[in-house]
Amino acid sequence: MINGYNGKGVKVDLSSNKIEEFEIEDFIIESFLGGRGLGVYFLKKLFNPKENPLSENSPLIITAGGLTGTKTPTGGRFSISFKSPLTGTITSSNSGGFWGVNFRKTGYDVLIISGKSSEPVYLYISEDRVKIISAKDLWGKTLSETTDILKEKYTKAVKVLAIGPAGENLVLISAIMNDYSRAVARGGPGALMGSKNLKAIVVDGRKKLIPKNQELYYSGIKQANKLLKSSPVTSKALPQLGTVGLLKLINDHDMLPHKNFQDVYHKPENIEKISGELLRKKLLIAKRGCFNCTITCTRKTKVDDKTGEGPEFETTALMGANLDIYDLEDIAISNYICNDYGLDTISLGNTIGLAMELYEKGYITKSDTEGIELMFGKRGILPVITELTALNRGFGKYIGEGAKRLAERFNAPELAMVVKGLELPGYEPRASYTQALGYATSPRGGCHLKGGYLVTLGFFGGSREVNRFLIDTAAGHVVNEQDSGCVADSLGICRFSLYAFGENELARIYSGYTGLDVSPEDLKFIAQNIQNLEREYNIKAGFTKEDDSLPPRMFNEKLMIAGEMRAIERDSQFEKMLQKYYEIRGWDSEGNPPKTT
Repeated sequence: MINGYNGKGVKVDLSSNKIEEFEIEDFIIESFLGGRGLGVYFLKKLFNPKENPLSENSPLIITAGGLTGTKTPTGGRFSISFKSPLTGTITSSNSGGFWGVNFRKTGYDVLIISGKSSEPVYLYISEDRVKIISAKDLWGKTLSETTDILKEKYTKAVKVLAIGPAGENLVLISAIMNDYSRAVARGGPGALMGSKNLKAIVVDGRKKLIPKNQELYYSGIKQANKLLKSSPVTSKALPQLGTVGLLKLINDHDMLPHKNFQDVYHKPENIEKISGELLRKKLLIAKRGCFNCTITCTRKTKVDDKTGEGPEFETTALMGANLDIYDLEDIAISNYICNDYGLDTISLGNTIGLAMELYEKGYITKSDTEGIELMFGKRGILPVITELTALNRGFGKYIGEGAKRLAERFNAPELAMVVKGLELPGYEPRASYTQALGYATSPRGGCHLKGGYLVTLGFFGGSREVNRFLIDTAAGHVVNEQDSGCVADSLGICRFSLYAFGENELARIYSGYTGLDVSPEDLKFIAQNIQNLEREYNIKAGFTKEDDSLPPRMFNEKLMIAGEMRAIERDSQFEKMLQKYYEIRGWDSEGNPPKTT
């Protein structure tokens, strides 16, 4: 067994109540590292890409990263892999906090959940047992209520992963939450967990994680920490203002979406009303970080008598600026509802933006919305529509289906700001051609993370900073950033740490931890293979080159960005970047990876 890994997983079949441990061979660990990589391996092995993602056989695969729970800076993340009920793509979503560390310390690297319980249940996992326990008394409760009850039943040291009412109601944009407010959100994992009648997973792990080569391990950690302290992004910007501190910067680069991505024009005084500076002044109680994190980008906030975490940048961008709503308190309260009921704030804000455009253009009326005036800038409706969506009631039933289905329902598919059915996050692709290509080629659809976090490479990438409008070099940058992100996802490292350190430091830490001789090039090679497998899975699920695209608006409607009227020219710009991307990946002109991978 490779040092630092447990070398085993556990399968739970909720239909038969069967619990079975299994060994994970060393060559599998060496080939996939952990986290996203191991999740992709097991999903491809266990679930037919053509099957219904909400079928009883559809697995929920939870994997610890290769460095999760170690002293690696930000090394607390875990992944959940599944076929998305929202999009039908292969999907890997990850989360920080502390749950993943405790899961690793129970003695398992992988948890595979299949089947469907006949009644609501939760799992309890410790070093000496895995149990399926009735959750009838928890069904219908919020995330905070569920977590409080389970911590009271066991100890405050246990960590809780759970769904709220949105997941129970099979809302397709529902999230799985851990540590109260950390989210595994994109692609609707909450709906999959809810379809299994699985309310929560409690982990109670105490196992020690000891490196094989301490000198090499700690030298890598020392260098990584040094770089974190020297990077202005990880030592100043994010610690001082949290992720919402990016809002002004994104707006200054004409990249902050407005009115369902119809434009990027915001009055400066409105941006001030939802800025990180105002959040710090009016709402902030304390700043927090995930496991072993000095970046501390999380914000505990308070509005009147309500407290919670956030809002983060994505929430503020999509549920604020994108909706022409510049009320920080309304956004924060709606964010608290999302956290407690279990909703993806990116998909929610994007889909509400679509609904508002449909409303203002006459595709939907007051009778459709049961009296709610879904107008851009309308104050007071955001918390209302958020709760209706989580509870699957009223017009919220349609919002909860996501933007693609909503647009199709009202005969305006071209107005859905999605890629492969997944809602775009808070960065306008016409303002960064590298990010546009990243969205188009992301395996899970419209995602800035799985697409490669290209957006900020254009203005605080440090030594890696690139021109965001260059066509010839875009594909190389996208491939490089996607590969680095895949390494981070598989090792259980936060993407923000990549602003400071990368594969050189991670290879040293990982080699010291495991005793394996792993180079930076080895890590990148593994990441490339993982993404080839993801591509292969999506192709078998029915996705083609035609799905590697963008909403029509990005090609057809020009905006004033960086002093020029810009849209993305489909043939001379986008297609050129896409073919170059395929070439660098070693795929053919239709985007098919070679069989040898």
